[in-house]
Amino acid sequence: MRLQALAKLLDYAYHHSVGIVLFEDLEGIKKRRYTRSRTANRKITRFPKRKLLEYSIVMAMKYGFKVYLVNPAYTSKVGEKLGKELGIDKHTASAYALAVKTLQANVFKIPGNYHNHKNNSNTQISE
Repeated sequence: MRLQALAKLLDYAYHHSVGIVLFEDLEGIKKRRYTRSRTANRKITRFPKRKLLEYSIVMAMKYGFKVYLVNPAYTSKVGEKLGKELGIDKHTASAYALAVKTLQANVFKIPGNYHNHKNNSNTQISE
């Protein structure tokens, strides 16, 4: 089910001339402390994060997208506040926050003197 949804999303993006895809770098999730909820801990542990991310990257590269892994730190908190202000759900707002964070980190090649930022926590996977 997840892979079918991912395939639909990437196909939609491809047919709407999208050139770049951002994925959250999920490596830090296992290192976080777990919750007090046994059910939540079990779901976190069993979710195949790495496998899904690898499959997503490969699938996006097959479509010819430039793929970036982005550190998702604090995007949920920013997204929740942004969502309330804009009247959109917090998940969509978090996606916007992730995109803005990436733009601020200057991952993309922007003309002019904007290339001088050296604090880049994002990783480009494909060229």
